[in-house]
Amino acid sequence: MNGESFHGSFTAQCKFTAKADKCLLPSELKDEFEKAKRLAGKGLADNYILFTNARLTGSTEEKIRQEFTAIPGVKQFAVYGSERISQIIQESSRLRMLVPRVYGLGDLSQILDERAYSQAQEILSALGDDLAKFIITDAYKKSAKALVEHGFVLLLGEPACGKSTIAAALAVGALDKWGCSTVKVRDADDFVKHFNPHENQFFWVDDAFGPTQIDGGSASAWSQAFPHINAAIYRGAKVLFTSRDYIYQAARRYLKESALPIMKESQVVIHVENLTNEERELILYNHIRLGDQPQNFKSKLKPFLPVVAAHHRFSPEIARRLGDPLFTKELVVSEHELKKFVANPLGFLCEIINTMDDGSRSALALVFMRGGTLPSPVQMSENESQAVMRLGGSISDVLSALKSLDGSLLRKSLQGGDYVWRFKHPTIRDAFATVVADDQDLMDIYLAGAPLDQLLKEVSCGNAGVEGAKVVVPIDRYDAVITRLKLFDTKNRHDKHTLHRFLSYRCDREFLQRYIDLNPEFISNLSVWAYLYANSDVGILVRLHELGLLPESERLRVVSTIRELAIDIPDSGFLQRKIRGIFTHEELVLLLEHVQMALLPNLDSHIDQWRDNYDGNGDPEIYFDELKSTLQDYGNEFEGKEQATIQIAKAVADIDEIIEELRMEFPARLDEDYFFGELAQEKAQDLAVRSIFDDVDL
Repeated sequence: MNGESFHGSFTAQCKFTAKADKCLLPSELKDEFEKAKRLAGKGLADNYILFTNARLTGSTEEKIRQEFTAIPGVKQFAVYGSERISQIIQESSRLRMLVPRVYGLGDLSQILDERAYSQAQEILSALGDDLAKFIITDAYKKSAKALVEHGFVLLLGEPACGKSTIAAALAVGALDKWGCSTVKVRDADDFVKHFNPHENQFFWVDDAFGPTQIDGGSASAWSQAFPHINAAIYRGAKVLFTSRDYIYQAARRYLKESALPIMKESQVVIHVENLTNEERELILYNHIRLGDQPQNFKSKLKPFLPVVAAHHRFSPEIARRLGDPLFTKELVVSEHELKKFVANPLGFLCEIINTMDDGSRSALALVFMRGGTLPSPVQMSENESQAVMRLGGSISDVLSALKSLDGSLLRKSLQGGDYVWRFKHPTIRDAFATVVADDQDLMDIYLAGAPLDQLLKEVSCGNAGVEGAKVVVPIDRYDAVITRLKLFDTKNRHDKHTLHRFLSYRCDREFLQRYIDLNPEFISNLSVWAYLYANSDVGILVRLHELGLLPESERLRVVSTIRELAIDIPDSGFLQRKIRGIFTHEELVLLLEHVQMALLPNLDSHIDQWRDNYDGNGDPEIYFDELKSTLQDYGNEFEGKEQATIQIAKAVADIDEIIEELRMEFPARLDEDYFFGELAQEKAQDLAVRSIFDDVDL
């Protein structure tokens, strides 16, 4: 109010309209005038402020002001219309980050520069209309707070709990608040490749440790990249990981969490499924109110919505599906059937897919075979064309179905300047995988036509203990998979790594035996080198030993090489539970004694050698991380042995001192605004006497 200060009691009133460009009239404020009189009579409205998203003209604003200031007890009055609210939004990047729904406004181009606006549009295109229905939950506020205070957030939760929507909202917020360009990275190598200390960057890593089940190779690679993430955050980058909670718990055995301490802090591990009942009801309200259901269906739903929101299996994705007619064609609106709809979302999805027309199933199959990303315009390979024909579809059927499924099961979005088709939600892909597993024709099409890289990340050959595998290949299809594996060029590092990770984690004994029989020199060609935890060959050797498929002569070769690496590198990877299982008890005892006698007394020379080899490029913390980590592993192993403990502690202290010396020339972290304001969310006085769903069908 022009810099003036006011004292006394304050009341803020909000007047909402759903009509665009609506102009507020004094006659529409009768209830507000009466409420102001009651509050002023109780001494609660010395200062009365009215906010509205409607437009205000000069004359109507003056008439409204006269009405309010004429009320005894109202000493000061102010009204803010849509123009003033838009101005406040444009002036505060922090406010926009805390209220991400405002990014759906048409004036986004005025808030951001042209390059940033283009990138924001790409992020928003992946969200579709979900942002308009976005609710500020406690999980979102904690995520934003963690990002501001730590530069890192790990979003954990069950499937369909809203992780990606929160991530996308934070990505646009980071772009706006800090000018961060968003980099969606697929894996640890991608992160290291794209990090640029001279740019503000927001790294978004969806399903960091595997999309539907743990990817041990990916988790190990991220563990190796943790020092790089620390350095990026130190330079001002923001990093966001998402993961299904059960996958993260499985991944922890591969992660060297001490290398990324902030991951261990509870305030940056957000379980987004812990929604309050109020948040659940707000989410459900928005999806039904703003969804595509006809009014009569909304009216039928309305009495049961509190039950749906209170269900323990409720999720934002359930709310979205209830708001979309495609998912409710066969739904009988009753309390019993709605509870089934919420409790068994996968079953309902599978039923929908199984009862679709041939063109729609073909379109979903094509997106599935492309690993969930189908470029547009669509161009099918010969194998894909044959697969579509076997499903009873045609190219014209597929093109028509893609358009009709847009916004429900699929979504067309921008990626790198080009349009692609994706599944609307990862759980839809899960459901299609279930359908594939139950349909022999689809199984054969999938095994023959899916991209090989994607195939090996999704299938499990037999029961290999892979939780959440999209497709479990039966024994009578093993030969089909082995035929596909022949396409790998094992001289290519990426191909070899992918193949080895697949054989290590996703194959049962029967499959591996058959593969070895067909490739008799496979085992002898496997090699052991540092670092053991990142060596995909070691993973296979360990797996073969567990299944009794590793010849004794090969096991002894592995043990001998590891013994040398433990001292020469040094490499403590053999202390990992799985790898140490390849040793006999006597062999492990002798190796640990060897480390105590040959390595620990000579740590000074090892450290000097590492110091001499440092070339001055990159963060010294990252350079020395492997050596420090190895010594810390040995320290944990020799806990209770006084001399070993003293030797290791001194070596770690010496390394830290060297790092500090080298860091004198390393740029300091960029200063930034750490202030984080919480938005006050006041409840209306009459919420206790009415349901939030009262006007959901209007």
